[in-house]
Amino acid sequence: MKYDKWVLLPEASDSETVALGMGRVESALLVHRGIATEEEMDEFLSPTLSSLHDPFLLPDMHVCIDRLEEAVDSKEVVGVFGDFDTDGISGTALLTRGLEKMGLEVLPYVPHRIEEGHGISMQALEFFASKSVTLLITVDCGVSSSNEIDTALHMGIDTIVTDHHTAVDELPAAVAIVNPSLPGSSYPFKYLTGVGTAFKVMQALYQRKKVELPDELYVYVTLGTISDVGLMRDENRYLVSKGMDLLKKSEIPGIDALIEVCNVSKKNLSTQDMSFGIIPRINVAGRLDHANLSLMLLLASDGAEAGPLAAKLDEMNKKRQMITEKAMLEAKNQIKSDFESGVPSIIFAGKSNWIPGILGLIAGRLSEEYHRPAIVASGQGETFRASARSIPEFNMINALDMCSDSFEQYGGHPMAAGFTIRKDNLREFRTKMSSVADELLMGLNVQPTLMIEAEISPSWVNSDSLSFLNAMEPYGETNQQPVFMTSGMNIVDARQVGANKNHLKITMEYQGRLYDGIAFRQGTRVEECKGSVDLAYRPEMNYWNGKFNLQFIVSDFRSSC
Repeated sequence: MKYDKWVLLPEASDSETVALGMGRVESALLVHRGIATEEEMDEFLSPTLSSLHDPFLLPDMHVCIDRLEEAVDSKEVVGVFGDFDTDGISGTALLTRGLEKMGLEVLPYVPHRIEEGHGISMQALEFFASKSVTLLITVDCGVSSSNEIDTALHMGIDTIVTDHHTAVDELPAAVAIVNPSLPGSSYPFKYLTGVGTAFKVMQALYQRKKVELPDELYVYVTLGTISDVGLMRDENRYLVSKGMDLLKKSEIPGIDALIEVCNVSKKNLSTQDMSFGIIPRINVAGRLDHANLSLMLLLASDGAEAGPLAAKLDEMNKKRQMITEKAMLEAKNQIKSDFESGVPSIIFAGKSNWIPGILGLIAGRLSEEYHRPAIVASGQGETFRASARSIPEFNMINALDMCSDSFEQYGGHPMAAGFTIRKDNLREFRTKMSSVADELLMGLNVQPTLMIEAEISPSWVNSDSLSFLNAMEPYGETNQQPVFMTSGMNIVDARQVGANKNHLKITMEYQGRLYDGIAFRQGTRVEECKGSVDLAYRPEMNYWNGKFNLQFIVSDFRSSC
């Protein structure tokens, strides 16, 4: 995208470079992440088991494990209920496999996005009751499901809640609520994802039983932590690092099938491959149909079962991309009038026939392009659904709290949220939320800003530097993939590519050598690709048709002064 401002971060000082024992560019990358000593560098680049905190420090964990041991001893039938996104699906798979290996009969359940919505549904409770379930464990939900948990208790079903969301109302009457975000929690790391919290339950159970955790549980927690943009520090970093390593070496039929349809290298699998290849295909089932399809894939026992499921998800993802692009065009046309007197504090878009599964994608794209919080809604009848995405300067869930009387239901995080609202309340909510956004963003210099880690010559990019960048994996929140800049790159050729011609393929020359670049979603800027430019980019080895080639992923470019 085109950024209003580029900020070149400081170089590492001589003393910092000496202390780390690394080159100038490598030292700068580490210093920017708060790493100042060789010991800190070793822990960052090679996180160890010591990064994992004692799971029994989490609220209610002792009670939780006591109840699970009771279920194991009594051979109870256990239900697992997870949300329909990758965080919830992977957590459901994790608990299912983890509990099955303890000898339990486990019935996993993920809800239908439209028919059941977020949180524990009556449909799910009726299913569990019909199967003689006596213990229900939630993943990535439940902290706001007081009524449903009361109903489950009347049905003879105890509930253990594992969640990471902040409770909006009073806590439910569950047997245990394992949640690092609970008021009064002394757990040292507050940024576990939903699947990460479920993982801690399995860590505690297996620790109590003195049994080693199965490798596949690390793979499941990796999927959900990357998908939910978990803070990539502390134990999240260890879990994802170990999970990525196992993914490259282990045979997990469902993931292997997805790797194949994504045409990425298993041996060199990266968090980028996960974020833009594997995870969208897991998410797509819940967006367009039923998330149970993705759960079946993750739990598949062999390639014969996993292959057709992965192929179906791949086809669904292609359909999702087409639907999203069409809706984006409609949204951008719809909001034009809102920009007549400047960029508004918050963006609103909506259309009755946009499917709920793509609302978050549209909101995210609008928020990224205009660097403003965005709310996108759809609905037919009296109730509308909406997804909200935000920017660092604007805490979305706090803003929604200020409008809470407008909603039927709502919840989320500072950067992403969702709600349902009566059609009659839409106009009043928009007016109120616009005022909230005006107030919260007043006086702030809100503009798209690109943070650049270092100015380099492209010749710095070689096997050693690429190995170092790979060692900085896993990338994610607070450890973004580094963006570099090179001034004075000469454009040799630029052309629009992609089904909708919305990407740019660029060939550049620098000091007599040619370099290839790809600028995603910047196809309309083809006329700007001429002469000498300053390039902001991420170098990577592109894997295609079994071959690796150096490619620059272009974040932005501007005419050289």
